[in-house]
Amino acid sequence: MMATSAGKPPAEACYMLIHPSLDVETPNLQILKRNLERGTDDIKVEALQQIISGTVQGENYDQLLMHVIRFVMPTRNKALKKLLLFYWEVCPKYAADGTLKQETILICNALRNDLQHPNEYIRGATLRFLCKLREAEIIEPLIGPTRECLEHRHAYVRKNAVVAVAAIYRCLPHLIPDAPELISSFLAAEADMTCRRNALAMLTASAPAAAVHWLKENAQLVAGFDELLQLAVIDLIRRCARDFAAEKTLFVRCIFELLGATASAVKYEAATSLVGLTANPAAVKAAAACYISLAAKESDNNVKIIVLERLDQLRTRHEGILDDLVMDLLRVLSTPDLGVRRKALAIVMKLASRRNVNDVIAMLRKELTKT
Repeated sequence: MMATSAGKPPAEACYMLIHPSLDVETPNLQILKRNLERGTDDIKVEALQQIISGTVQGENYDQLLMHVIRFVMPTRNKALKKLLLFYWEVCPKYAADGTLKQETILICNALRNDLQHPNEYIRGATLRFLCKLREAEIIEPLIGPTRECLEHRHAYVRKNAVVAVAAIYRCLPHLIPDAPELISSFLAAEADMTCRRNALAMLTASAPAAAVHWLKENAQLVAGFDELLQLAVIDLIRRCARDFAAEKTLFVRCIFELLGATASAVKYEAATSLVGLTANPAAVKAAAACYISLAAKESDNNVKIIVLERLDQLRTRHEGILDDLVMDLLRVLSTPDLGVRRKALAIVMKLASRRNVNDVIAMLRKELTKT
């Protein structure tokens, strides 16, 4: 559902289309009511699945809302709790006059209890569900428990709380106007890398100045971050390079640090970002050397081809700068895959010049004797 201005019914958003099975009879309301009221947990799970599927297909199950609230919401069954979150997402929450139904107060209470549940996985699932809500009247009473989850002892809850705060601030910023300051303080005190990655991604999208300020204070630590946080740093630099031109030196230094990262994905993204930041010959050669290293060490032939394509594009844009790397590129010829060797050899022939042609011929003869 998507909320609109007051007094008007919300616009319906189609999330998916489900083709009904021809050999399964659509249950009527009375059967569903009986299954919800008197059935076991397994029967309730099946009934709720049918209600969700029917609602998505356009069936009118408004009369079942109170039955779900009375007979399913109090459950402790984890499968039912998970299905409930899907049901809250698709169930009609607005009356014909465009106002929220009175029953949504009970939904708010249930969500609030789940946000304060002792089980961290129930809290995390509820926080992820908040990212999909667009009804300000439902979200507003849940802001307090959501903020409290940022201080939960379990990192799983904290990382989902950051995502929830980011989603609420993006769609309904008036409900949590201090979100950038809140997440900045969280990022400064947080130790878990995944939580920090989510917080940095939120600041990059919503408060880039705060994100750049954090990067300035932590630039010396970038090389020690884990893969996800390093990728978040690269994304920050890409997004902010134009608007924060005065920090270009900082950005280039951080990217140079990440060229030596352990993760191949980080090295590839860092090399791609570096040549977008600067056309300095030293930076171009460093990026090209990183591409060659990936092409030589990666086991996936598709990755090798993609990296070599990038290298060829770099050679085209910066004519003559990569000539000194031709001997390093010849190491890729040890790859068994013929397509990779053909691609590498094509680039080698384009990089051959008077200065290195003798070395290239000698290396090619050596490779020829091996094969």
